[in-house]
Amino acid sequence: MQKALEAAAAGQAPPQRNPAGAGSDPAASAKDIPQVTITDVAPLSDDDPSGVGLAIAGLPLTLGGIVGGVLTCMGIRSRRMRLVGTIVYGVVGGLALALIMQTWFGILQGNFGINALAIGLSIATAVGLINGFVSVIGPAGIAVGAVLTMIIGNPIASLNQPKEFLAGSWGDIGQFFVPGAAGTLLRDLSYFPDAPMALQWWVLSAWLAVGIALILVGHVIAHRKAHTAAH
Repeated sequence: MQKALEAAAAGQAPPQRNPAGAGSDPAASAKDIPQVTITDVAPLSDDDPSGVGLAIAGLPLTLGGIVGGVLTCMGIRSRRMRLVGTIVYGVVGGLALALIMQTWFGILQGNFGINALAIGLSIATAVGLINGFVSVIGPAGIAVGAVLTMIIGNPIASLNQPKEFLAGSWGDIGQFFVPGAAGTLLRDLSYFPDAPMALQWWVLSAWLAVGIALILVGHVIAHRKAHTAAH
């Protein structure tokens, strides 16, 4: 600063500072930047390069199961036939969604049959839970099943991010609900086929067993009430 003031007083131009790197060759500087090669462990599908489709795949599974549960429990009066309707809806829904998500949109990868089985099991589980609660406690069971799968299970399902990103143990807890188990199962089937998936299969099967058990319990209760009323 002192030199600049003295130069200005003498009528001379102040000395100019040469910024770091000024006058250097940009091409040479670019060569000094290390080049990093990125290799995807499991490349995403060309039809779903951002992975968004797979991330939101759990939502139609959950909504499809809830809609199926409402349709079957409201349209079928016999509790035993609701059990049949649960299985049929799961089979048809699994095949239909697998066709849409794998062959149409290209979201899912891997074996079509196993993907259809996983989707069908997920849908049948949600349908069975709603039918089970309705068979035991009546129409209010629709709300119970919807809250259990959509309101509680869906936000902690870790469909949009790894389960480790959720606070505390919520990511691990979410894997024991239908949306979390279904989403993880489909992700592993598509991109990590060698990963252990027994937990997801068992979780979905256990929830389906709970729904079937509730349907049968409701059938027994209704049969006893009818028998008591008759006598």
